[in-house]
Amino acid sequence: MSRLSKYSLLLVSTVFVLACNAITQPFRDAQEAVGTVQSIASEQPLATLEALASAMPMETLQSIATSLPVETLQALPSSLPDVTNMFDPQGEPADEYKGVPIMPEATAGQDFTANSTYSFKVEATVEEAQDYYNDAMAAAGWSPMISMPGDANSAILVFQKDSSIATITISNIDGALIVFITVV
Repeated sequence: MSRLSKYSLLLVSTVFVLACNAITQPFRDAQEAVGTVQSIASEQPLATLEALASAMPMETLQSIATSLPVETLQALPSSLPDVTNMFDPQGEPADEYKGVPIMPEATAGQDFTANSTYSFKVEATVEEAQDYYNDAMAAAGWSPMISMPGDANSAILVFQKDSSIATITISNIDGALIVFITVV
C-alpha cells in the first residue's frame, strides 16, 4: 500500500470518526440533560414545590376549596390562612430574606414562617423582576440552577448557594406583581 493511500485511509477514517461523534454527541447531551432534570426534580424539597403551587391564581385555589367536602377542608393544616395571605402581603418590606435581597421598589412584604416563604408586592414588570434577581443573586453569591422565564404574567427562578436553594416565583396577580421567595 502506498504512502498516499495510507494517508488517504487515515484521513477518511478520521473524518468518519469525527462525523460519528458529531452525530452521537447531541444524543449524549440530551441523555445528560434528562438525568440532570430527573435528579433536580427528585431532590426538590416540598417547600420549593409548595412555592411553585403558590403561584396559582386565587380563583383557582378558591374553586378547588369550594369543590371539596367540608370534612376535607376542616382537616387541612392551620397554616392554610397563610397561603391566601401570601397573595396580599402586609407590612414594611424587608431588605433581604435568608440571604436573598428584596427589590428596593417593594411596597409591602411579609414573612410566612409556617410556609418558609416571604412574599412582597412590587411596582415592576415580570421582566424587570427577572433582570433584578438574575443580577442581584449573582452579586450575592447565588448560582442559577433553573430559569423558567414565562410571559408578562409569571416566571420562576431557582438559585443555589452552598447547601441552600432559593426559589423565586414572580406572578402578576390581578394587575399586582407579587414575588414569592422560598429558601430551604
